Amino acid sequence: MKKLQMLAVLAVAAVTLAACGGGSSGTSTGTAMAGKATCTAQAGVGVLCGTAVAADGVTPLAGAEVRLNTATAMEVGKLATLGAKGVEDATRCVADATGNFACVVPSGSAGTLSFLLIFTGFDNKSFSADIVSDSTTDVGAQTMSGSSSEKWVVVPGSFDGVQVLLAQLKGCTLDDGSGGAFDPATMDAADARASTDCTNKGLLVLDETPGTETYVATFLASSLLSEYDALFINCNANYTATDVDAKIQEFSMAGGHIYFSDLADSWLTILFPSKITFGAHATGTGTVSGDVVDTNLAAVVGNPINIVFDLGSWADIDTVTSDVTTFIQGDISALSSLTGVHPITVGWRPSSATGCIFYTSYHIEGASTGAPQELAIKYLVQNIPTVCPAP
Repeated sequence: MKKLQMLAVLAVAAVTLAACGGGSSGTSTGTAMAGKATCTAQAGVGVLCGTAVAADGVTPLAGAEVRLNTATAMEVGKLATLGAKGVEDATRCVADATGNFACVVPSGSAGTLSFLLIFTGFDNKSFSADIVSDSTTDVGAQTMSGSSSEKWVVVPGSFDGVQVLLAQLKGCTLDDGSGGAFDPATMDAADARASTDCTNKGLLVLDETPGTETYVATFLASSLLSEYDALFINCNANYTATDVDAKIQEFSMAGGHIYFSDLADSWLTILFPSKITFGAHATGTGTVSGDVVDTNLAAVVGNPINIVFDLGSWADIDTVTSDVTTFIQGDISALSSLTGVHPITVGWRPSSATGCIFYTSYHIEGASTGAPQELAIKYLVQNIPTVCPAP
């Protein structure tokens, strides 16, 4: 099975998590630098600065590699990474945890030059910049277009629609279920369905109606699941069955990553028992001030952030085991029977498995477009190898 290698995304942050990435031909390799890119002039060389972002224009691509395009797309010059302590990597220029890059362009290469930005799951991005020795050139945000080199599959749910965020990352338009284009500004996210545009870019949304497109349980119990890199299970989705559960567990063991949203907690507990202890389901709605525990995630979304819980029933987390990393936590006392601070968004690597598992008590409905809680999920999704690094 092709493993998810996003060369990082949702930063050497979750140090308790183990490796989640694998190989993919024709892409850059390695992990994002631990330090921060430093856009400062260097004597005798030029410094190229910018930010690598997904197709949504805001989600950082940690570990994206910048090369000097000196020949063909696959024969390009390597650049060095400039960090807080000078050149931190003399062989590769990679974006840091927030997507920022600062590349040392060799002396004698001044002038208008062509560069190539490479990141798994996206088309290579070409751009030009005027490089001047002893100076910096900032090319700003470089938005990359999604490709099918990373394949994601979504299980629909009753209330959530993580596929809307995934489509933003890929840069594609979903269907509304009746042949039209899905409009996230006016439509319920849970109604977003597969489109040719998104499927061609590696994003498949399963249809829960037998006889139309792909029936969920049949797909999950088949060998088709192994062709994908990540599985997203929306709120209140529950297709648990012996054959389905076995295939999903096999998927995780083989390197597939799984995201669970809110009321998919019961299915998560069946698939991965004992990792998370849930409360009795909270019944309060409102906003919680979320403490972003992960420092790199906090640098992207801010800290604290407002977390909106907009449904009258949602899965509150009581406790997690010691090998589960908490990315966001908050005092949920006002909305839940649980008191005090509890995890809100967590992740871990199951024992002996290579795929990473993520769970969030909140989902995207009720949050305005571009809200920090949406960006937090997109960062975790897009940068799995960074937030789930090798030990």
